[in-house]
Parts: sequence; C-alpha cells; structure tokens
Amino acid sequence: MTTIAAPLELLRSTLAGRPALPALSAPAYARAHRTYEAHSDQRGLLATWLADAVTGALPGPGARTVLSVGPGDGSVDAPLAQTLVPGRGPLRWVVAEPDAVVGERCRARLAEVVAPGGSVVLHAGPFATVADAVGPELVDVVLAVHSLYYVPDLAAAVAAAADRLAPGGSLVVLLAPLEALCLLTEAVDPGSHRWWSDDLPAALAAAGLHGTTVRLAGRLDTTACFDPASSTGREVLDFLVGADCGDLDDAARGVLLDAVAAIGTRDGDRWTVPHPVDAVVATRV
Repeated sequence: MTTIAAPLELLRSTLAGRPALPALSAPAYARAHRTYEAHSDQRGLLATWLADAVTGALPGPGARTVLSVGPGDGSVDAPLAQTLVPGRGPLRWVVAEPDAVVGERCRARLAEVVAPGGSVVLHAGPFATVADAVGPELVDVVLAVHSLYYVPDLAAAVAAAADRLAPGGSLVVLLAPLEALCLLTEAVDPGSHRWWSDDLPAALAAAGLHGTTVRLAGRLDTTACFDPASSTGREVLDFLVGADCGDLDDAARGVLLDAVAAIGTRDGDRWTVPHPVDAVVATRV
C-alpha cells in the first residue's frame, strides 16, 4: 500500500459497521462551506480561469445567455458576470438552483451586475425541470461549477445541457477528480454516490461533446482541523468529509486526522492538502 492508501484503508475499517455520520443541516452546511472556501486558494484560481473560459465561449456583442446549474448563493456567478458585462452587450443569466432561498440570493447578486440591459431568471428547482420555467430557449453557455456531484444520472444531465446549447455554444464544468481528498470523502461516506471528473469524458462523448480539460491545482489549509477546540477546524473537517463529524469518538477522529495528515504537507506549523479541480470546456464534436 502507498502512504496514502494505508491510512485510508484504516479509516474505512475503523468506520465499518458504525452508523453513517449524520448529514449537515442546511445552515451548518452553509457555514462549513464558507469556512472551507476561506481556507482554500481554489476559488481565486477558479475565478481567473472561468473569466477567460466563459469570455472565450460567449459570442461577440449582442444578446448572450448563460444557464448556470446549481450556482448556490452566486458567490462565483456574480463576480464572473461582472467581468463579462462591460462593453459586450446585454447578458441574460438563467439560474437553476434547487434551494429557493439560496437561489434568490444568487438572483439578487446577479441582478446588481448584469444591469442595465441584462436580466436574471431564477428557476427554483432542479436542472432537469428548468425547461418548465424558461421554455425551450437555447443558451450560449451552460455553466456547472462544483454542481454535478449529486445529479442522479451524469450522462443524462450532460445530455440535457447539450440539448440547451445554441449552435457554437459551450458546456463549462468544474468537477473534482477522484484523488486523495475525494478518496478521503468516500472513505468516510462510502454509501453516498458522487460523480467525479473521471466520469465526465464518457458522459460528454455520449452527448456528442468534446471536452478540453485544465487541472487547477489548489491547496486547502487543514491546520485548524488538528485543534480539537477549534470550531473553524471542525467546519473545515465537516465539509471535507461531507458530514457532521461531531459523532466521532476520539479514536475514530484520530484515525480521520491521521488520514488528513497522510494526504497533506506540513510547512512549519501549517498543514495543507491538495485541493484540485478539473476545469472543462466542452463543445459539439
């Protein structure tokens, strides 16, 4: 076994037979997500790449439409939209967000930056039903930033996105690879199914799309996770494993932290782990 594989296998065996850790409540998830993002440099890398990728994917001046799948509160979409507006014509942004409250925050943020001349449409429901809200309109870009992990059928979701694309349109996806950090997530919660970037090429091919991929090699600061008294560390750990770690006893928590350390790097008193994401632009073959 590799250095990484052995701690992950020990973690799996330690948790085997125990009740699954409880899911995070919606407020706890939101807090943990904010804390997690604040301790990663991935957001900055992602924002820079998206601005270039989506600018290149959109047509020239004139009405342009982006359909964003599961954008949450708009903390990625709104800054992106702001970079696309100046001097390039009206921008229409369609938001497909299952959580109506979070989706309204996204809509409000976007409304501040796409005006004048632009518009924002919120579909407070899953991507699969977006046509019910916005009709058969074709779009220039379908954007899915860290939102395809939990769709029931990845191939079906990608095919639906392809069907929404106007001629020359692009599907822009950011999805994590199944590497050290995500292997740890799966070790803690083996019963949950998530799609990873490794699953994307087959789904793109089935939909008649060809994707070009760039790996954004972010890092996540996990230092606070090793302080049992740190609420920040607890939130980072909760989001990292996708569950509420409060039910772990000291022994199991120690095994989990050993696995976090095994996939990380120590620099003085700081611990970081790789936090990569694969960034894909896909177009018709």
